[in-house]
Amino acid sequence: MRRFSLLPSLALLLLLAGSAKGVAGEKFTRVVIDPGHGGLDPGSSAFGLLEKELTLDLAKRLEKILSSHGLTTELTRRVDKYVELGDRAEKANSQAGTIFVSVHFNAHTDRSISGTETLYWPGSDSGRELASYVQSELGRRLVTRNRGFKPKRLKVLEKTKCTAVLIECGFISNRWESQRCGAEWFRQIIAEEIAQGILRYRDL
Repeated sequence: MRRFSLLPSLALLLLLAGSAKGVAGEKFTRVVIDPGHGGLDPGSSAFGLLEKELTLDLAKRLEKILSSHGLTTELTRRVDKYVELGDRAEKANSQAGTIFVSVHFNAHTDRSISGTETLYWPGSDSGRELASYVQSELGRRLVTRNRGFKPKRLKVLEKTKCTAVLIECGFISNRWESQRCGAEWFRQIIAEEIAQGILRYRDL
């Protein structure tokens, strides 16, 4: 009777278990929220709007919602100052049970382009999963173009070791969309939709 070693099978199971870690149902308790840009780095600007101001306002709205659901939150900046990308990532890397969510507003030389998209580091299964949940919520209550979720090699995502996404919440270079991005009611709904995607990812 031929004997089969259980070691390869066991190794495979352990490998699969390790690769599944961090996908939907991840039991994180802390969310580091990163308002893009700040200080000497205004980010995109158009029609009187500055990205750095919009991201900070949105991040504080998102923080309030997530805190009300029992999650510990931390912002990478609370005032108009620039924080190095490595320092932003380090806030997330410093504690286990954390996910990282960076919020931005987009711009393009073609002012007809509009919509939202969620980005994750290529090859990150958990990043892709979180991005899919967030993007599925964006536009659920607001009529906006869904540009999807996609991998992208962004430095802040590369430096972040935990599950991480970067959300582009609209094109301020598009005149119609810039009017909405500049409105408090719009940023409140965007914050609620992002929070819903995060909670769905956690609770599945």
